[in-house]
Amino acid sequence: MKRKKQKRQPVDSEVPGKATMSQQVWKFAGDFIRMGNTLEDRQSLLNAACSAWNIACDPPERRKASLDRYMVEYRRYNADADEVEMAGVRSNVEKLIAKKLEMFPGDTRQIVRAQIVRMGDHERIDVASGTFS
Repeated sequence: MKRKKQKRQPVDSEVPGKATMSQQVWKFAGDFIRMGNTLEDRQSLLNAACSAWNIACDPPERRKASLDRYMVEYRRYNADADEVEMAGVRSNVEKLIAKKLEMFPGDTRQIVRAQIVRMGDHERIDVASGTFS
């Protein structure tokens, strides 16, 4: 018995006019990411942007709880952060959530991994995403 050949779904970069996930993340958060002075700082800002993206993909009624969980985790990994820093982080993530919803409202793919890759004297971001139900 012959197996039916499964049709491969094209990836974003193969669909004419459709940006890759990496391009979309850069478009919505590039200015934010570039605020980092070092590669490590920029990676940290990319991580925050990806968290904001994922929170924005939650249904509206779950976003506040997801943001609250993010802030608990931020505090856990940044125990020395004072209230001013915490308020600034929350504000930045809220702005990124709003920007993602404005720019890509129908895109509900979740980001599962993102990293900044140095290529000579340039940097690019690689983003892996998936759709989860």
